[in-house]
Amino acid sequence: MNKKIVAVVLCGGMGTRLSEITNKKPKSLINILDKSIIWYVVSILLKNKINNVIFPLGYKGDLIKKSILKDFKKKSNNFKFIKTGKKTEISQRIKKISKYLLKYDDFLLINSDTILDFDIKSFLKFHKQKKNLISFCGVKMNSEWGTIIKEPKNDRVVKFSVNSKIESYKIKKFEKYNCYRNSGVSLINSKCLKFINNNLNTNFEISLFNKFIKINKVGIKIFKGLWYPIETLKDLNLIKNDKVLNKKIKKFKK
Repeated sequence: MNKKIVAVVLCGGMGTRLSEITNKKPKSLINILDKSIIWYVVSILLKNKINNVIFPLGYKGDLIKKSILKDFKKKSNNFKFIKTGKKTEISQRIKKISKYLLKYDDFLLINSDTILDFDIKSFLKFHKQKKNLISFCGVKMNSEWGTIIKEPKNDRVVKFSVNSKIESYKIKKFEKYNCYRNSGVSLINSKCLKFINNNLNTNFEISLFNKFIKINKVGIKIFKGLWYPIETLKDLNLIKNDKVLNKKIKKFKK
């Protein structure tokens, strides 16, 4: 058991973009290949020897607690379920559980709506070696849209591609830098809690992350492997029809 780190599984949201389903149950309890999404999240934590887990509960939190206790009976003594309010912002949820977080050096913040298979132990090692206060887990993406590939200096198209792998991308005003998608997994040193608790009325991610980026205490590790966020009905339907993705998820379940 790693006593220097605790995981915080963000599972209090209402999942409004999947309201067709989430009006009856929280998004994290949607089944993918006979297992709830949050089952995959908790499983990857336990797989990486992160046994201490806090669940800041919100929308239909009692259902989430019941499901987790049923699926992980042997590990439940290390779980904490804290009611943090139905419509509470993430920063406020963190404040409500901060007294538990202060017992640890770092906390792993992870979304409950993503199926992923990362080497979290190596992520923690990276975080410690770099002496970061915050570390991001970045991922490469597949483009779901048709991609038009052209010559750099003219309008000649060289290829049309679908579901292309994006190594990195560029954004305006930062063209010389490589950009990656935030996976929804980050490591945060408990020293940051004071700033979080004092800035509850600001955008949590922008205010927190950019504060420590300015003092060069934020790093990113790029991971390959299974990463699939479930945000819309389109995401759910893709799982049903994507044989490669299904194969990866089934392998994870073993």
